[in-house]
Amino acid sequence: MAKAQRKFAFAYKFAPCAVLLGSALFAWSLPAQQPTEQKPAAEKKPQADLRDAPGVSADAARKTSDLATSVTTETNRGVEAGVYKIKQSAEFGGRLSDFTGSQAMWDTFVNLGTGPRLLEYTLDIHAPNHNGRLFDDLSFSNFGYGGDPSNVSRLRVLKGKYYTLNANFRRFQNIFDYDLLANPLNPPTSNPNVPILNSPHELLLTRRMSDVSLGLFPLAKVRFRLGYSRVVNAGTSFSSTHLGTDPLIFQPTLNTSDNYQAGISLRFIPKTSINYDQFYTYFKGDTTGQLSGFGLPTFALAGGIPVNLGLPFNTAAGQPCATPILATGFVNPACNGVFSYNRFGRTRNDFPTEQVSFQSNYFRRLDLSGRMNYSDAEASMPSFAELFDGLITRTRGRSFQTTGGSLNHRLSLTGDFGVTYQVTDRLRVADNFHYDNFRIPGAWNLTTNNLFGATLLSVPNQFNPATCPPPFTAATCPQHNASSGPDINNDLLNVFLRQREKFNTIELEYDFTRRVSAHIGYRYGHREITHDISDVQFQTFFPTLPNRGACAGLPLSPTGICTTTVEEVDGDTTPITSHSALFGFSARPTDAFRIIFDTELFYADRAFTRISPRQLQQYKLRTTYKPLDWVNFGAALYILENRNNTADIGNLQHNRSYAFTTSLAPGQGKWGLDLSYDYNDIFSQTNICFVATPTPPGSLSCGTPLLSGISIYKDRSHVGSGSVFLKPVSRVTAAVGYTVTSTAGNTLILNPIAPTGPLSYNYHLPTASLAIELSKRLTYRTGWNYYDYNEKSLPGPTLPRDFRGNVLTLSMRYAM
Repeated sequence: MAKAQRKFAFAYKFAPCAVLLGSALFAWSLPAQQPTEQKPAAEKKPQADLRDAPGVSADAARKTSDLATSVTTETNRGVEAGVYKIKQSAEFGGRLSDFTGSQAMWDTFVNLGTGPRLLEYTLDIHAPNHNGRLFDDLSFSNFGYGGDPSNVSRLRVLKGKYYTLNANFRRFQNIFDYDLLANPLNPPTSNPNVPILNSPHELLLTRRMSDVSLGLFPLAKVRFRLGYSRVVNAGTSFSSTHLGTDPLIFQPTLNTSDNYQAGISLRFIPKTSINYDQFYTYFKGDTTGQLSGFGLPTFALAGGIPVNLGLPFNTAAGQPCATPILATGFVNPACNGVFSYNRFGRTRNDFPTEQVSFQSNYFRRLDLSGRMNYSDAEASMPSFAELFDGLITRTRGRSFQTTGGSLNHRLSLTGDFGVTYQVTDRLRVADNFHYDNFRIPGAWNLTTNNLFGATLLSVPNQFNPATCPPPFTAATCPQHNASSGPDINNDLLNVFLRQREKFNTIELEYDFTRRVSAHIGYRYGHREITHDISDVQFQTFFPTLPNRGACAGLPLSPTGICTTTVEEVDGDTTPITSHSALFGFSARPTDAFRIIFDTELFYADRAFTRISPRQLQQYKLRTTYKPLDWVNFGAALYILENRNNTADIGNLQHNRSYAFTTSLAPGQGKWGLDLSYDYNDIFSQTNICFVATPTPPGSLSCGTPLLSGISIYKDRSHVGSGSVFLKPVSRVTAAVGYTVTSTAGNTLILNPIAPTGPLSYNYHLPTASLAIELSKRLTYRTGWNYYDYNEKSLPGPTLPRDFRGNVLTLSMRYAM
């Protein structure tokens, strides 16, 4: 017993030490990691364990191509300590990485740097006879600490019929730094030529998610559950806004969501569960915006006054103006420009929700289930402010201040009810009804004060009868033009959006034989979407030109001021009725072969958006063939056809996917092979109206200045992957794998210098790993990943996005 107690003490001490060491490693990394650690990163998965996972087919959606799943303690031998059996393992090591090419794309796709890592730590404590004092089972696992972009910790504790406790912490660094996104693609013929080399909508966020749930008396007739989770998104992002020119906006981001849950389940009726849950979510949005000059050249007016000319530089199209830089080298003061921009606004949202649900198979041939929830959410922005100082040449706007607030509610009632009746041993009737009714009344009250001037060097004058007397031509008067908006605009906007939908699905299911079954059904749907708007604007126009805009032709006050009220009331209701025919079957001709097929044929009398389908056909086919215990073949087919081919829309869409997989894993575990292939064909076509400068040859007009054309999007992608593992001797496991994604797509590109970018690229992901069992408890492991991203078109007026890189992972795993 003393020996067992010493083992238990060692195991008990080992766990917190491993966690603390992992935390220390997270805080320290080698210098090669520093360039990428200045930015958040995308999600990654733990390094492979090929000894415990004989073979895993590569997943093309992953950002890395690890060959195996995360490590567990299932194969550990463990030690006994009192009533408990304890298993634990820890894998410490590090990564060595290097790459060439685009730093932004490496960060977006991979973002694995050099440095030490806690690759995995797990602890399992189990009481086989369920006679533990505080708990019968405890599971604790971690991975990714020390510098990886994904860090995860999980804890699960349970004690038989008394409680179940789950707690998780996840930290994901998210980078999206694709320089084609919202890039103005400034042409080299512009004078000056200002290429935008960084992504104007770059995203650099860290998401931290913590949650804990507690279930009490999980086997009793009255059961309780409590839960809490918190999600924090923090970091930086960039955006842009149109203010004559389009300045880059830096957005320090902080969004927090707190979620609470409390529920009770009643099991007094045999084979029946009745549940009540209360959910509450509180969201805080504290993201702000301010003018940024990141990656842009510095320009100045005469006198050295700095001014931001924005992102677009296409002087042939007058962006930011025809001649932004004068012969003197200074900025043309009659050009669009920005001195400062700030945006503030605290968002506070409350989402209380009540839910009642039940499930019962009390009656021998009848299964019943239902759920209904109601929520009354509130979203408020009590103090919004947008401040601009610069020049908008079209209106002569020199500065404006918009302040106010908004308040919105969302009232929602949702319900589901399902019943299945066993008519005979072979025939079943299933009916499912879904109801959803939400309405969103919202209002804002904003006041905008505008000041005007002819150039960036003009002093924006406020109207004062003493300094701007009749006939209102003094230089101290506000300098309007015919396109200038009101000097003061108080806007009271009320918007109402409601959707009511009902869907009912009824199906007949019949088992022809033990191996063949089929179902046929019908779904009826009805949606009613109502959108009402009431906008009342109280506008004040000062001299000069007070009879402009909405005040044209209206009388003036003795001081030359015009006031008017502009009202807009609009509303429409769109009812949409849909019908679907459903059919499917499942067959198992032999024990080794199975096939499943489902289809839906959909029709709707209206569509709410231009790309919403009025006709839809969906086909799904899945087959598996297992001639031997260690041989598996699989295939899947998915076809989706959408149409909304009315004369003014002409929308056609399809999504066709074909996939095949093969897995060979002999029982002796000496070798294994995984192969997979996926082909995807996406197509979309829609009539559009657009504006282009210069006008493309052969374009048709759909009302000046709009041009008419057919927007086509095509993409065909091939994803192939394979992995093989070998175990030549009992202590050595080796594996190699390869994944390639190749796309060839095109779309309507109005800008002649725009590249195809992500529509056409190759992405190669070879990988290899080796595991050597040095002793019963100690295993050496190494893994290698190679990343090769290559676009098939020229980069355009941006930085190239191609990259190549290596990541080598070395580690030691100790298990007990």
